[in-house]
Order: sequence, then structure tokens, then C-alpha cells
Amino acid sequence: MFDASPLTDLRDDLADPAMVPDAIARTAIVSRLDDIIAAISGADRALDKLPRADIAEAARLTANAYYIGGRSWRRQLAESDIPAATLMAVHEESTRAIEPMVRELERLLVAANHTTIRRDGELEFVITCAVCGGEAVTFSRARAHTDSPIQLVVSSLSPVTVFRPIAGPRMKDLVSLLERGNAGAVIAHLKETQPGGCDAHCPTCDRVYCRTHYAVEAQWSGSWHEATHATCPVGHDHEVD
Repeated sequence: MFDASPLTDLRDDLADPAMVPDAIARTAIVSRLDDIIAAISGADRALDKLPRADIAEAARLTANAYYIGGRSWRRQLAESDIPAATLMAVHEESTRAIEPMVRELERLLVAANHTTIRRDGELEFVITCAVCGGEAVTFSRARAHTDSPIQLVVSSLSPVTVFRPIAGPRMKDLVSLLERGNAGAVIAHLKETQPGGCDAHCPTCDRVYCRTHYAVEAQWSGSWHEATHATCPVGHDHEVD
């Protein structure tokens, strides 16, 4: 399924000092293209695996490919002396190369959606990942201090806002929905009532993914956090915070 030749040809062209005179930029772009080729090739092998496709591994690798070629790298390239046409060619060829894997992964995920609500002990609920059934969002009842009221602490994909506490009536409403086991209702409630919504939910493909199956990129300007974006394994990007 994966024809690496357009990307390898582009990589070889960019390895020529006449194309990219700056040695540091040339080494960086060639190395990054090698990493993208390896990730897409690995996803292709995972989807071709017999007796059945390894969906979890394919999704991990497509997410990794999106991370490798993501916003941070594109910003770094844009600030370099590499011509804009060359940068566009890198982006277009990478996107074209991964598209067949994404289409097949999307087809398989329709039938293999593992998202559900699982109860772990007395104090915790989990919304599971559509790809692997692992933890995508956790809900833990805890106290900030020994004399504080109980809060429901919700996990986040964000490296800045790692957990989001919910207390009072909103917490009671959310626990009631969790106990009913309706993941869609829980996600809708979080989006309606919480500033951070449910960041593990991809609004485009309407699935929940764990951190392993997202490409999560935090953008910084010095010590200032500008934004965090998450790209799901089939290429949909949304802002986390």
C-alpha cells in the first residue's frame, strides 16, 4: 500500500547542498523525513499484518507521523532559510503518503470502536480509547486537603492542565451520568459545562482516544504556553488548551 519512493526521492533531493545550503537545516530535514517514512512504513506493515490488522500499532504510528511532521517542526522550518516551495513539497508528499493508511484505519475503526465507560474500584471511572480500550479519560474522586470536600478530578491531554477538578452539583450530575455508562452523554455534559470540555474526544470523527493514539503538541514562546493541539490517528486536529 505504501509507496515510499516519492518521499525518499524528495529526501535525497533535500540532502543535496545545492537544495538546502545550510548544513544544520539540511541534516534536520533529511532526518525528519527518514522518521516520517519509518512511521508510515510501520503503520502500513501493521495494517497488513495477518491474520488481522494490528489497529492499535497502526494508529500509534500514524499519530507519531503526525507528531513528527507537526506544528512545531513546521514552525521551525518556516523560520529557516529553506524556500517556501520546498516546505510545501515536504508537507504535500507527507500528507499524500499517509492518506492510504488513514483511509484503511478509518474503515477498521468504524467496526472496532472500543469506547465505553469502565468502573475501576469505588472512586474511579474510565472512558476507554476507541482504538485500544485503554484509559483515555479518568475520573477520580479525591480531596485537595483532608478537610476539603470531595472533588471529581478529570484527566486531560494537556501537559499544562494535567487534571481538571469538578465539584458541587456539577460533580453529582457527572457522576450520575458515569454510573449510567453512557459515554456520549458524559462527553456532551463535559463540553457543555466545563471550559476544557473533553479534550480526549475528537470532535471531527466523534471518537475518544488515549494519549498513545494522539499526537499532542504544546507550543511555547519562551516560558509562555501559547496552545496545545492534539491530532488523532486519522489526522483530525483540535485545540486542547
